[in-house]
Amino acid sequence: MRITVSAVIPTRNRPHSLERLLRALAAQDRPPEEVIVVDASDPPAAGTLQAQHPSLRIRHLRTAPALCAQRNAGIRAARGSFVLLLDDDIEPPADYLRRLLGYLEAHPAVGAASGLIHEPDGSGGFSPGLAPPSLRSLVFRFLFQLSVHGEVDATTGGWWSKPMLAGLRRWYRARGNTFSLAGWPLFTQTRGPVIHLATYGLGAALVRRAWLLHSPYDEGLWRSGLGDNYGVALGFPHPGGVAVLKDLAVRHHRAPDHRPDPATAYYQRSLALHYFLRRSRRFSRAHTGFLVWSLLGNALLFHLHGARALARASLRAAAAILRGRNPLLQQAATGAEPVRNRGQPASL
Repeated sequence: MRITVSAVIPTRNRPHSLERLLRALAAQDRPPEEVIVVDASDPPAAGTLQAQHPSLRIRHLRTAPALCAQRNAGIRAARGSFVLLLDDDIEPPADYLRRLLGYLEAHPAVGAASGLIHEPDGSGGFSPGLAPPSLRSLVFRFLFQLSVHGEVDATTGGWWSKPMLAGLRRWYRARGNTFSLAGWPLFTQTRGPVIHLATYGLGAALVRRAWLLHSPYDEGLWRSGLGDNYGVALGFPHPGGVAVLKDLAVRHHRAPDHRPDPATAYYQRSLALHYFLRRSRRFSRAHTGFLVWSLLGNALLFHLHGARALARASLRAAAAILRGRNPLLQQAATGAEPVRNRGQPASL
């Protein structure tokens, strides 16, 4: 069967970011068969997109601003056997789609692949942010079961730390690129050309459409969609998660428009993680206990670095979990109006 690709782009009031992405799609050496722009902008850009990019077959859907619902609408409308999920502030290289398709065709058991996402590094460039953690950071993150991003086997220490470091390396090798005991993603085994992760940002991922229909985005999340990729990857119908091609870099410009402030984003992401921990069979209540412990650890870390708003957000999230007042779980249990419609800031 011939493979076809639908690119799905949710967007809201980011015309410059969307234009950059569409130019990058038009420059692909293997372009998608169709591009579906799921637009919540004011006003929508329906009348100009096709004329500005005649080499692309653009379909325009008008929706309300809610990221998970926008993604699902685009996936349902897609005609391709694969969906290229794209945040509107992503910039892929010209060989991006061809490389991802080549990998998935050669590995039919894998259903999701992405390039390695590079974020702004503060100096005008982009970086994958995978430097080996320092020994101090690794110990702290192990103690509080926080995320680790970086090759743990490359962490170094003095002679006095060798037994401890060897034990940490063994523990993280056994966990692999899965989850900490608190449920946070681990990205600790980074050697080799392809890295397999239990969960990864899907903002530049090529995924079998059947997998996305089987595990859609949860529309009960915040309107910002924070935490959405975690839930989708948990529900994929086959093991293996997301294959990340390490030498295929894709830029994420992190457009500031309509993005929650860092404290709000952290609070929403933490409660979204708790939401999925409680709803997935992979996790038990013990993981929730570790999650609360990790939030206390992060609150301490934020406080020590002078990030008081983030420290308060971490404590608020821990308190909401301990008191049984996670609004995501409350609305799921009662069938009430989703929290995304209760004045939460929209973001993409």
